[in-house]
Amino acid sequence: MASTTSTGRSASRRVTFGVLAAGLMLPLTLSACSGDTEGPAVKDSARGSQSAPSRGTATGSRDTADHTVPLLGDLVRSYAAPSLAAFVRQSRAVNVISGRVTATRALVTEPASVVETILTISVERQRDNRAPTTVEVREQGGIVTVAQVRSDFEDKLGRELTDEELAETVDYRFNGIEHARVGDRVLIVVAEDTSVQNKGGYATLARLVGEDPAGASSKASSTTFTWPGEAPNPAWESVVDAESLMR
Repeated sequence: MASTTSTGRSASRRVTFGVLAAGLMLPLTLSACSGDTEGPAVKDSARGSQSAPSRGTATGSRDTADHTVPLLGDLVRSYAAPSLAAFVRQSRAVNVISGRVTATRALVTEPASVVETILTISVERQRDNRAPTTVEVREQGGIVTVAQVRSDFEDKLGRELTDEELAETVDYRFNGIEHARVGDRVLIVVAEDTSVQNKGGYATLARLVGEDPAGASSKASSTTFTWPGEAPNPAWESVVDAESLMR
């Protein structure tokens, strides 16, 4: 099957699949020094269902940003299934994909400076064998420049930012989960992304990471994945065999 990567995205539609940005943490001071910075909690309105075209992109290549913005989600409502196996059988989980991240692209959309990252995945195995072998998966959060989200900072600070401050980076991190990196082997449970016009565009419901088969001691280890942080539901297994979710 030929590889297909979706690129067309509608500016008028967005889905969140039951995950809410319930709160927003913003640093109320900026500093030129590197290192994660968190400031007092600042209540922000829930992210809306409409979006405008992206204001720009960032490479997402920096491992450590100058500032960190924690995004909080409703895990109880979204991940109430008794197990991951039960979760992937829900109707919104349209596919389960294992593969390798070949590219990441952070983007910012309006309103409320929604920060997301698009992962390009080269598919090794998937539940829906009719799907493309290269897909794009949208995740909440990402690393962008302060310039891309300047309104968030300037509204809180009540002043314009300097060029030096605008050049700094900020990590919008959803529920403390580490961002996927190029080269990662991942297992992703996905929903349809209705803002994508072509087949092969998804939104992440759950993502796990795995060992590189080149360093694996057995075939079993190449199909084993773990959570990049805590499991979204403490009752779910911490180690997952990808093959068990493909049926």
